[in-house]
Amino acid sequence: MQHFNSSRHRKLMDASEYALQNAAESDEPRESRIATTIIEDQQKYREWELRHANLLVPVAEQKAEKYQILALRKANVNLVHRRALFTYLQNHPLSSSTRAQLFRLFHTSMDMNEAILVEHRQYMLAFSSGISAEHITDVMHDERSNFLVNQYERTFARYFEMKCYIASAGQNTLTRQLVSSALRDAQGQLLRVRRRMETELPRERHGNFEQQELLARSGRYEIQNYLNV
Repeated sequence: MQHFNSSRHRKLMDASEYALQNAAESDEPRESRIATTIIEDQQKYREWELRHANLLVPVAEQKAEKYQILALRKANVNLVHRRALFTYLQNHPLSSSTRAQLFRLFHTSMDMNEAILVEHRQYMLAFSSGISAEHITDVMHDERSNFLVNQYERTFARYFEMKCYIASAGQNTLTRQLVSSALRDAQGQLLRVRRRMETELPRERHGNFEQQELLARSGRYEIQNYLNV
């Protein structure tokens, strides 16, 4: 049985489970397939539930909505990082030797087949948590967070791509030097986006997450139309 730190923590998890169930019925094939896989496999679901609940603890600990949103942005950064390697492999056709080299880089002491399974499981769980985190962000009507998280994910993908390229470039010193220079620029851009995510406060809103979640489930967007305070 899942332990919740507070009633807010439990409500955030309720909203997350609701989002995952909805995703299983989505018209988007990947989203539906992954959500269904997590929900229908009891072991995978328990692992998702535990990891996602831990991910939401810093969000639930904040009383003010603006700080809940900042904590949720940090959670999204965590999920971007967890998805990174498998996302890269999905988007870049690599030779078997290059693929093996990358897995050795990220899983130095692990058998290749085991490392693939670990990364795939991590991707599935992080993708599912991303569905729920996006739902919570939408419920809280923070468009700035959606923009910043998407920008961070795109910037991190470029950074990660160059990092992987350098790792598999072999002895081509000139190529490594050129890409290393671009990598430093990408890292600087990544740090700037991260700083914005941590410091740009959302627009002040009245009402709390629980009220907004009820409205979201009823389909009655947007909240300021229903709360005259």
